[in-house]
Amino acid sequence: MRNTLTRFLQIALLLALTACKPSDAPAAAHEDTMVPLRVSILNYSDDYLDAVYVNESWAGSMSAHAGGGKVAGSAEVTHKWDPNYKLTIRWRDESLYNKDHHALYKREVATEPYQQYRPGGVTMLWVAFFPNGVLRLFPTRVDPGHEDFPEGLLEPAFECRRQFPGNPKCFPPTSSWMENPSQRKEEVKP
Repeated sequence: MRNTLTRFLQIALLLALTACKPSDAPAAAHEDTMVPLRVSILNYSDDYLDAVYVNESWAGSMSAHAGGGKVAGSAEVTHKWDPNYKLTIRWRDESLYNKDHHALYKREVATEPYQQYRPGGVTMLWVAFFPNGVLRLFPTRVDPGHEDFPEGLLEPAFECRRQFPGNPKCFPPTSSWMENPSQRKEEVKP
């Protein structure tokens, strides 16, 4: 009886020890192949973005021809660029919001090519919205306007000004008191 009980305990212990190994292995493999990133939006379009999600993580909202100033949400990419790895982007622009406050567009998007991760490397995922529904993902360690930013893109307002000099759509809307500062001074006098 004692032999049977000892044998049973040895088998139970062996099963308990080996049962932990498979569940630990995928987590370690996942950590070795994925890079966590902060997410920011770049809106090069004329439309206000009411809500943006990356793989179910809220990434914020963004005015037309604006972006880069806020960081919200997170995402992951593979250590080495894989053209088949895609992120799910859901968003709502002002036009869709006016039709249905709860509707979202959805698209599976592969990231633009990036170098294999190394410490100090890729730290940000820029979700870039362009005119005509073009959506691109730029994993990088630098901000728009930096010489190493993909395709030499500038921050959206500056990119708009570069492409359309003097066009008022490139400038954020101003309050009426900002358009006529002398009028504002008169309004605040006691």
